[in-house]
Amino acid sequence: MPYPVAGIDLNFCRNPACAEYGILPDPFKRPNGSEPAPPGVPRGAVSGKKHEEYYQCDSCGTTHRLKNNRAVAEEVERLRRIRSTDPSAPACRNTDCANHGLSVAAHPGMYQRFGKTKGGDARWRCKGCGKTFSVGKPARRHKRSDKNRLVLDMLCNDLSFAKMSRISGLAYRDIYRRVDFYFERVQGFVARREDFGRIDFRDAGSRFATDSQALTINWPSRKRRFPVVFQHLCTAHARSGFIMEASFQLDPAVSPKEAEAQAAAAAEDHISTAYRDHARIWTKSEFDAHLVRLAKAAGLAEVEEYGLPATGSMLRYDIMQIAHALRLREHIGEGEVPLIFVMDGDAGLKLAFQAVFQPEISAGRAHLAVIDFDKAMTNDKRNSVVAEGREDLCRSTGLSPAELNLIPSEFYAKIVDAEIATRLAGTPIGGWFSDPFSTKSEPNKRVLLLTRRAEAVWKLPA
Repeated sequence: MPYPVAGIDLNFCRNPACAEYGILPDPFKRPNGSEPAPPGVPRGAVSGKKHEEYYQCDSCGTTHRLKNNRAVAEEVERLRRIRSTDPSAPACRNTDCANHGLSVAAHPGMYQRFGKTKGGDARWRCKGCGKTFSVGKPARRHKRSDKNRLVLDMLCNDLSFAKMSRISGLAYRDIYRRVDFYFERVQGFVARREDFGRIDFRDAGSRFATDSQALTINWPSRKRRFPVVFQHLCTAHARSGFIMEASFQLDPAVSPKEAEAQAAAAAEDHISTAYRDHARIWTKSEFDAHLVRLAKAAGLAEVEEYGLPATGSMLRYDIMQIAHALRLREHIGEGEVPLIFVMDGDAGLKLAFQAVFQPEISAGRAHLAVIDFDKAMTNDKRNSVVAEGREDLCRSTGLSPAELNLIPSEFYAKIVDAEIATRLAGTPIGGWFSDPFSTKSEPNKRVLLLTRRAEAVWKLPA
């Protein structure tokens, strides 16, 4: 079994209904004649070919792919660093200097005041490299700063770059620079202001929705264009819609050449990805081999041509999913508030949350629910389904349609939640539950509770 790294060990039975769920198995082979395993420690089996090893639980018989704990720990640290770094904070801009990126506020001993600019902005000198930099308004170097608000509004309203260029009169280069500028300002705001430790999720609500989206990008290079498929993973707070954590399948800090050089230096081609020191990102050679395996499994001569990004490196999706769940767990923190996580039927995402939130799930404090609904319904049919649900709610609550219309949305949601919780109490464990109160955006919604046990007390959080 892969060794734990930085307190992270995800290789255990991830079946919430199993008696050995979350219990770390004996990690050693222990051939005949060797010291036996400690009493009470699960003794499953590791099988599977290279890169596809799985752990089979000796209690329930379910199998779980082995995960590289080191890769997960590295990705969690990268995500943590992104959220805590303020790129707009005054700091040495010399990339070759040891003080690069270390802010004046956090490391005052590394800098000294060096007068002011002609515009009156404070100037600092780095004690490491001797270079100076000034501190002023973020947009002071923008030649047409009056266009910043206009470009931001157009970006938020899904206008193409061609339209933005025509409306604003800015060249593509200037629009791209403003996109980078907005990104840095948002990063700085998150680093300075976002603190989930101040939130009482019992009052704010503790239901979270996670979804992934495949983005096919026509990635340009000097030689050719080819599609690159990225996954974007996002978890939102269900009541407020606030984005708790968002992950994109790209590490821009590691170039493709650097990734290949790291893999070559490690010389780990003969080692499975679950046991490697470098298994967080795809290298070109491994990605091409992966495409060949996909084509063979599908019975095709070759798969449609896809590639890796021209700049930056693509993350392995299973590592990204687990790291995303771990970061969400850090945001929520410890406590006794009941949690519910809602997601689609992505098998990898389900297993990631079942592994990361194992202590809360085992304690009956956290539950996972898979949502499915009819996405191809016409508008008239959606309205009909919603009307049927409101009639059902009126019969159950004794309220008239006019009275329901007068209820504020927050109280209406609580009434629906209470009614659903009552009906859930009598449903069979492990089966789909049809939500009778569909919304227009999610008609004929069905819910599968993955973590519900017969002995658990079902508590539906707000």
